[in-house]
Amino acid sequence: MIAIVTDSTAYMTRQEACGLDVRIVPMTYYVNGCMYNETYSDENGAFEKLIGRDVGKCKTSQAGVSAFLSTFEELLREGHCVLCLTISSRLSGTYSSASLAAREIGSSKIRVVDSLTTAGGLYFLIKEARRLCDCRMELEEVALKIEGLRCKTEIAFSVDDMTPLRESGRLGIVRKSVGTILNVKPLLLCKNGSVVSDGIARGRREQVGKLIAQVPEGTKDIAVHFIGDPGPAAFIADEIKRQGLSENVGLKPLGPVLAIHLGMGVIGVAWMRS
Repeated sequence: MIAIVTDSTAYMTRQEACGLDVRIVPMTYYVNGCMYNETYSDENGAFEKLIGRDVGKCKTSQAGVSAFLSTFEELLREGHCVLCLTISSRLSGTYSSASLAAREIGSSKIRVVDSLTTAGGLYFLIKEARRLCDCRMELEEVALKIEGLRCKTEIAFSVDDMTPLRESGRLGIVRKSVGTILNVKPLLLCKNGSVVSDGIARGRREQVGKLIAQVPEGTKDIAVHFIGDPGPAAFIADEIKRQGLSENVGLKPLGPVLAIHLGMGVIGVAWMRS
């Protein structure tokens, strides 16, 4: 049997992870010198209050080699092959940690895949990987198919303040004025594993409209991301359904690691094209 491993930025609830038989390796974050583990999306506590007062002074750390080592070794002892899907290597060193752990073990029963995405995009790839595993495909075949599906996974999002993203070093070239002019909302994409600019929106209404306009018709599954207040995300989900873009739309809150890098005022839409 193939076991699936991922990191905590897939933002799965414990129930989702159990249903897909997925092991979560936590990423960590630091607030006032104290370390916290990011875990299932419904078990991260009131992190908004914890980091929201001074998000610029909070730090994150990739999932470590030792955490992947112990997880891989446990699953191998149980007789599993291991497929590990991680956050994009262009956003985090977590893929490198998982790859180093796999090389140290030196087993052909472990395959590590750079998802070139995160959050809902990573979650959709995991769901597809489990479907392929349940079809009794071999480990290498599943890994190759998932690598081929990465280009179909997309995330469009917007933030209220560009400062956390700029300071994180994970943003391509974007005009410095974007996100500082009153009521101008930057539009961004997670594309080919990196965060890139996709223009601006003036005001919340245009921001929401342009995010929805990114979603192709007939998309099977859509995740609407948010931090804190779910109201705008719920409005986007309802509007996607009203426009007939998809019936299967779920709200998927983000967690502390991405909150530190994106800021608290983030909203986004993730999907995988058919």
